[in-house]
This record gives sequence, structure tokens and C-alpha cells, in this order.
Amino acid sequence: MERDVRLHGLTSDHHHALVLASRIKEASTGGRLDAALVADARRRYEQELAPHFAVEEEELLPALAARGRHDLVERTLREHETLRGHLAAAEAGELARLEAFGQLLEAHVRFEERELFPVCEALVGDEVLARVAERAPKGKPAGY
Repeated sequence: MERDVRLHGLTSDHHHALVLASRIKEASTGGRLDAALVADARRRYEQELAPHFAVEEEELLPALAARGRHDLVERTLREHETLRGHLAAAEAGELARLEAFGQLLEAHVRFEERELFPVCEALVGDEVLARVAERAPKGKPAGY
């Protein structure tokens, strides 16, 4: 099934998130988790992930909740919060939490692409999708 064009901006953001998750995985495998990578993850979080999460949390999730899909809303919010927690712990010196951040980030992207977005396309309506497209245009992360 082809993704609704109005979600292409969020899907584009997912590509950037997967690149970050891959960098973290490679660093972890090579024993190179360090403060510089944590700082880069924080920068990318602030510029790319946080704005992406905001679009989902302010546009898609309320619309899904209104249509009774609390399961997807709760999972998405829980994973967003867990990602924030992993990153904060990594910044506090728990470098292993950066590995957990990368692993969850990859799994979260897969969940959104395979489960969340198809349901959004079917349920949230044109007005919500139009707002998403405006806030997260295709071709650049939502924070740019």
C-alpha cells in the first residue's frame, strides 16, 4: 500500500531517524559509544525528532483517540517518553542507554510505518492529514 502523500514528510523524518539509529548501533558494536555521539543524538533529537513527535502528539494522536484507537495512542506516547528517558540517561553518563535509545528508535519507526500510519490514513480524516502535511513537509525533517 502506498503512503498518503500528506504523511510523506513524517516518513521522510523516519529515514533520518533510522540513519541515527544505525550510527548508534555501529558505534555500540564497535565499542565507540561516547559523549560526542550522545551530544549528536541530542542535537538530532532537538532538531528532528522532537518536532516530529510534536506533530504526531498534537495532530495524529488526538484524532486517533477520538476514534477509539487508544491502544495506538498509548503505545506511541509511551515510546516517545521512553526515548526521551534513554537520551537523558545517556547524557547523564549512562552510555549503554544510548544503545537502548537507538534500538527503540528503530523499532518505533517500524511500528509507525507498519501500524500507526496505515490506521491514521484510514481514520483521521483529510483535515488532520492536511495539517500534518503543512507542519511536516516532505524532504526535510520537521524541525528545519
